[in-house]
Amino acid sequence: MSLSMMENSQRQRQAPIRLRDWLWRPWYAKLWWSAVPAYWLGMLVSLKIDALAEVYNSAAGGYLNVLFFPPIVALVLSLGFLRQKLASLPDQTEDEFHSDDFLDRKRYGPSGMPWQFDPLDSRSGTFWIGNPLNPRHPSNINRVS
Repeated sequence: MSLSMMENSQRQRQAPIRLRDWLWRPWYAKLWWSAVPAYWLGMLVSLKIDALAEVYNSAAGGYLNVLFFPPIVALVLSLGFLRQKLASLPDQTEDEFHSDDFLDRKRYGPSGMPWQFDPLDSRSGTFWIGNPLNPRHPSNINRVS
């Protein structure tokens, strides 16, 4: 067995990669997730307290809005998961590369575009150059102008 095949088999034997291990288990993730509701509750309280309203309406408050926005928190914490998931994928050697995998004749037209939008493919309907409904076809008459 080659070295890369052994590494791939060792990676497959490891425990499955779970997103929840990256979104909640680290200490910094728990700290960040617990600060999110505290920040947004503080924003709610700032409706009644003017001193807090000044902080939340400042430029620093705008940065904190981004820092404690839950989708941003989830995106930043999931980067480690994505990195580990991509590292666990099997390696591809040069022998495994086939151009037919990327240019499937059934999905792409003669110019390499998807057949639905390829003006050189007759299956593309009105986009086809030979179709009289195509505005660029010589027999198409523009009666509006």
